[in-house]
Amino acid sequence: MKKIIQKLFSSKPQYTDSMFIGEIGELQKELTELSLRIAKEIYGIKLDFTHESIKNVEKILDQTHKQYKETGNTDGLNGIALEFGSYIAATIQKNTKSGELKRNDPNIGDDTFPFYWRENTIFTYGWCEKRIFDGEGDDIISKYKVLVLDKI
Repeated sequence: MKKIIQKLFSSKPQYTDSMFIGEIGELQKELTELSLRIAKEIYGIKLDFTHESIKNVEKILDQTHKQYKETGNTDGLNGIALEFGSYIAATIQKNTKSGELKRNDPNIGDDTFPFYWRENTIFTYGWCEKRIFDGEGDDIISKYKVLVLDKI
């Protein structure tokens, strides 16, 4: 059992550095790595950059929402939203070989972290933020299906 656990925690991420492009590519990589650690170390979930893994992100955000509702504590929640929003963008990049995460959107504003993909702008950070603070009515699975999977 100990060897299995060591293997799980020592395995390399299933992404390539070439996925993280543009002005904030390095930041996106760092944020994505943090999301992988949070998923594994806190929730016991291994994210693997498949479309199916978005269901696990939804589970994590659901648990985060429940904790937020219980405690009212908002510390670090925007960071968690940004980390998992970066993971979602990376998942799209890995599976479609396209897309770029940026920091600012000229129409929406600064620090909105738009993801430009196939002539669309997707706000994965906003999806995660709304899911954490607003609850299940803002589930990310539906958004992912309509805005990503239905366009592949």
